[in-house]
Amino acid sequence: MTSPRDELFDLAVNRAAEYAARLGLPPGDPGRTRQGLEVWYLKTRFAYRVPLADVVAAVAARPAAAGAVWSGGPGGTWRHPGDGEPDT
Repeated sequence: MTSPRDELFDLAVNRAAEYAARLGLPPGDPGRTRQGLEVWYLKTRFAYRVPLADVVAAVAARPAAAGAVWSGGPGGTWRHPGDGEPDT
């Protein structure tokens, strides 16, 4: 069972990942990901409730394959909907 805080974290990571993809930020580059997400973080009403460093780490670790979503709060992982297995 997830808490509201976990759900907020999941929302932040998934929205940030969408933004990073639109910017063309490649997975695996925390420095570029942080630079790219700083403006998103400042403009997003709810993002300040989630540490930027944690969002950056999760987004930078996203798989290259499209369609993965973050689930499980700060200790979560990337998953493809319907498969139930963590994306590695």
